[in-house]
Order: sequence, then structure tokens, then C-alpha cells
Amino acid sequence: MPDSTHKTRDKKGRWQRGVSGNPQGRPVSNPARRLLMENAENLVTTAIEMALSGDTAALNTCLSRIIPQYRPVQEPVNIDINTDADLTVIGRQVVAAAATGQVAPDVAASLLQGLGTLARVTEIELLKARLEAIERVLKAQGE
Repeated sequence: MPDSTHKTRDKKGRWQRGVSGNPQGRPVSNPARRLLMENAENLVTTAIEMALSGDTAALNTCLSRIIPQYRPVQEPVNIDINTDADLTVIGRQVVAAAATGQVAPDVAASLLQGLGTLARVTEIELLKARLEAIERVLKAQGE
């Protein structure tokens, strides 16, 4: 190994903590991106000048970089659900809550999507348990 490698790697050949294998970062291979990066300061200055002179597209671009995009936040909801019931019953309870206005339809849709994911996970766990039981029986018969 070259001397420089001994300084940046441990005895197992892994990078030492805090040392990068590429300190300059990934090279910019796209010519258009390289050109933009080389002229970034002028482009930003021009966009700001255009925005200040009334160009609404430039203004929108500048503001979108300053102010984060609005993302609605869902408030927690309380639904009386029998969590001991099977997933079909819980799904019906969520639909009923949406139908009576207890929760918004989009919240109910998110809850139902979560129930669908839970159903798939439960199904996989059940299949795994059944497969293990079959393997145990087959192994016992083979002995």
C-alpha cells in the first residue's frame, strides 16, 4: 500500500474515523451542472435583481428557496376502536368514524392504509410460523 493509504486507513484497510476517501467530493461530470456551479453567484444575483424588478417567476424561485414549502400537519385524532378486534372490524370502525364526521376522510384513508400494511405484516408472520411448523414436522419424520 502507498504511504498515503497507511495514513488514512486502519490495519484492516478501512477508512479511519473522520477521514474521507474522497476529500474533494464527487466530481461534477455533467457539463451543464459544472457551468451552473461556476456561475452560481452571478445567477443568484441576477435572479434576485429580476425578482426585485417585478419578475414574478424569479420572485417565486427566490422565495421558494427562502421559505420552506407548506406541508399540512395532521392533528392527532381519537377514535373509539376495539384494538382486540380483528383488522376487518377495526377497518369498519375507521370507516364509520369517517362517515359520522369523527375524522376527516383523508385521515381515515391513512389509517386504512396503515391497517393494510399491518395486515400484510401479520400475514407474513403467520406464514412464517406455519412454514416453521411444517419444517419441524418434516425434520421429525426424516429422523
